[in-house]
Amino acid sequence: MAINTITKQKKIHSGLFSHKQKENGKDPLEHYRGEKLAYTPMMNLLAYKAITDDPEHFLALKEKEDGYADLLNIRGLGVGTMAQREANIVLDDFYHFLQAALSDMKFIICPFPVDTTEQKIYWGKRYNRTNIAISQETDPRRKHQLMTQLKYIHQTQRRNMLVENQLISEDFFLLLFGKTKTILRNNRNAAMNWGGNALFLEPLSKKRKEEVLTRINNLNTQR
Repeated sequence: MAINTITKQKKIHSGLFSHKQKENGKDPLEHYRGEKLAYTPMMNLLAYKAITDDPEHFLALKEKEDGYADLLNIRGLGVGTMAQREANIVLDDFYHFLQAALSDMKFIICPFPVDTTEQKIYWGKRYNRTNIAISQETDPRRKHQLMTQLKYIHQTQRRNMLVENQLISEDFFLLLFGKTKTILRNNRNAAMNWGGNALFLEPLSKKRKEEVLTRINNLNTQR
C-alpha cells in the first residue's frame, strides 16, 4: 500500500490490475504472498475525449455508450512498517473491499517524479536572503559565517534537483466507471465508504487528473 521510491535506472513496472481477477477464480490477496498480479498495459486502459466542465471533473469516454470514468487517489499506508496485527486488519479490510466493491473498477500504479517544489521554493528564498545579507555585512567573521550558510543552501538545492531528476514514486489510483454521471457518482461514493482501514480514497483536482492522464497515455515518459 505504501508508495515505493525507486531510482529511474531500475525498470518501472507501470500497469493496472482489475477486480475481475476475483471473478476468474484468483485470490486477490495472492499479491501479498509473493504471486504476480496480472497486469494490463496502460495504453489499453482508458479512451476518453474530455474532462467534464463541472465541479466533479469526470472523464467523458470516447464511446458514448461507455459513459464516464473517475480517478481517485489511494493514500499510502506504509503496511511494511506496521505491527503484524495492524497489517492483518488492513489486509482483511482490503479483501472485504474486493468482495463488496464493484466489478467495473481498476487499480492503477503510475510512476511520477518525486516533487520537491516546496523545498526548492523554501531554500530559494533562504538563498536570496542570505545573499542580500552577505552584500550588506561589513564584519568579516559574520560575513564568513553567512558565506558558509550560502554554500550549504546551494548544496541543498542541488540535492533537491537531483532527487527530482533521479527518483520516482509509484502512486496508486482507483479508476471507476458509470454509464451516467449519477451512476458514477454513486459508485464513487460507495467505493469511498467501503474502503475501511485499507483504502483511503481521495478525490483528485482537475489539474492532478490531467497530470495522471498524461502519464498514463505516455508510457515512455520518465519525467
